[in-house]
Amino acid sequence: MKTPKNVKKKRVDVVNDAQPQFERFIESRESYIKALETTIEVLRQDNVQCNENTLEMRSSIDELVVMQQLSNTISTALDKELILSTLVRLTQDVIPVFESNIFLLDRRQDRFLPLSPSCSERLQEEVEGHLEAGIMDWVLSEKKTVIIPDLKHLGENGSARNFVIVPLVIRNEAIGMYVIYTQKPQQEFSNQDIQLLTVLANQAAAGVENWRTYEQLASMNEELKASQAQMIQAAKLAAIGELSANIVHEIKNPVQVLMMSVELMQSGRSLPNWSDMVATQVKRLSEIIRRLMNFARAASGELTFEPVDVNKAVEDIVAMVQHEYYTGGIEIKVSLNEGLRSISGNATYLQQVFLNLLINAKDAMPQGGTITIATETTPSHVRVRFSDTGGGIEQKLLKKIFTPFFTTKGEGKGTGLGLSICRKIISQFNGGIVVESEVGKGTTFIITLPVT
Repeated sequence: MKTPKNVKKKRVDVVNDAQPQFERFIESRESYIKALETTIEVLRQDNVQCNENTLEMRSSIDELVVMQQLSNTISTALDKELILSTLVRLTQDVIPVFESNIFLLDRRQDRFLPLSPSCSERLQEEVEGHLEAGIMDWVLSEKKTVIIPDLKHLGENGSARNFVIVPLVIRNEAIGMYVIYTQKPQQEFSNQDIQLLTVLANQAAAGVENWRTYEQLASMNEELKASQAQMIQAAKLAAIGELSANIVHEIKNPVQVLMMSVELMQSGRSLPNWSDMVATQVKRLSEIIRRLMNFARAASGELTFEPVDVNKAVEDIVAMVQHEYYTGGIEIKVSLNEGLRSISGNATYLQQVFLNLLINAKDAMPQGGTITIATETTPSHVRVRFSDTGGGIEQKLLKKIFTPFFTTKGEGKGTGLGLSICRKIISQFNGGIVVESEVGKGTTFIITLPVT
């Protein structure tokens, strides 16, 4: 069946009418796609830029964190080489560094001394030259950074090198200079560079101040140790002087026995077991001399720790004073725990403590009395008790007896240092010393020491 002509014509007309609209649609679609592609590319580029900015920001934050950590290292370091090496590392993040050093002002000599001894002669000569030219004085007074061209190097090959002089300021006072030799041209320095170098120099100033304080404290500590050793040694020598009669008696007895034996042998008389008797007396003399030498040995400023037999320390010091105390009407009773464990300390120093307590007990009993020394042990500590039957100490004075130069003895009878020395020594052994006393009933000192 054939389609009527009028129908065909209508179809052609519809197609002809729709074609321009279709073409416009195609063109619009292509424009839309291009616009979309352009938008996507812009967004992609923005995203890339954003990522790059984020990475840069993270990198900058990381650098700031590292710089802050290193800056803290500078300001808290107690070693001058660490201060300088860390400062140079940080400086290299700001400007290139050929060499650098910190120069501290010595006001007594009116000169600048390098912090590190590895400073080159070239840098020292430059600093001395600027000092003579008055540049250093200006930097000190104005507290401002200056950049000075290296004219000598400029004359050699025409390249630009500079000396950067940054003041070290703490508490608004310039204590020195941070001198940097760099190849960065002067015109390329920014305000930010100068500010960063100023911050680093101030951090270094704090570090130098801490280092100086630490060195001074270490020196004072050594002096205190030496003074303490001298004080203890003086107390020992004074005690030996007081015990001289007892020492002479201890030595005299075996010597007399030996002399009598020699006289009898020279007269031709035979002595039974004479060799054993001589050996016994020589051994006795040797033991007396050993105790005396150990006690009189100079105290070291640096206290060395070793295992100490507390019972033996008690026995040795009692043997040195027993005769003199006996002749003065004082009986010494000793009760030693046989199972006593060793402590970590120093036998010479511990004997000094025991002797000081014995001397105090003797002075508290001018008419005679009894001193009781007892040792006891716990799972973690050793205790030593020194008790006397003297007149006791008033309660209001008990808190003062360990104070240096405080004494309850009469004028000219004591320095007031004995008990303060005791407490100092016992504290160095990580122990404690306390006192219990009642007027009319006597005094007890209790020493507690940790076992090894």
